[in-house]
This record gives sequence, C-alpha cells and structure tokens, in this order.
Amino acid sequence: MPEVIPVYYYRNLAKLNTSWFNDNPGRRFFGCKKFGSGFRKPCRFFNWFDPPFTPRSRIVLLGLLKKVRTLENARRRERKP
Repeated sequence: MPEVIPVYYYRNLAKLNTSWFNDNPGRRFFGCKKFGSGFRKPCRFFNWFDPPFTPRSRIVLLGLLKKVRTLENARRRERKP
C-alpha cells in the first residue's frame, strides 16, 4: 500500500481501484469514491498506482480473464432452469 494516499476535491481521500478493461487489466489506480458508480456528476480524479504491465504480462492476463469469463458464463447457463 502506498505511503501517501492522494487527496482530491475538498480533502477527500482517493480510493484504490482495479481496472479490468482490456487496455489495462489488473492495473490499479486511484479514483474518487464515486468512480464507476454511475453517479450523476462523477468525479474526474484519476491517477495510476501501478506501472504499465509488460506486453507479455498483459497477453497472459487477458488470456486468463477470458478463461474465467467463459467458465462463469457456462456456470450461469447451467443454473438457468
């Protein structure tokens, strides 16, 4: 965990989040507490915590994520009556 947590707008502490988008899977970043919540007026505070992955690491992680999603979808289909 970082020694210093970024502070944004009105002295609020930033929240450490994880990106699961294909461009930066597994990469952590600081964002406001409302980040990604669908809040009507979202905060635009954003700062990467982790450095970018190497191209090979990114390929491996994307492959693993694809396998997990495939298994999750198969499990959901099995549960449906």
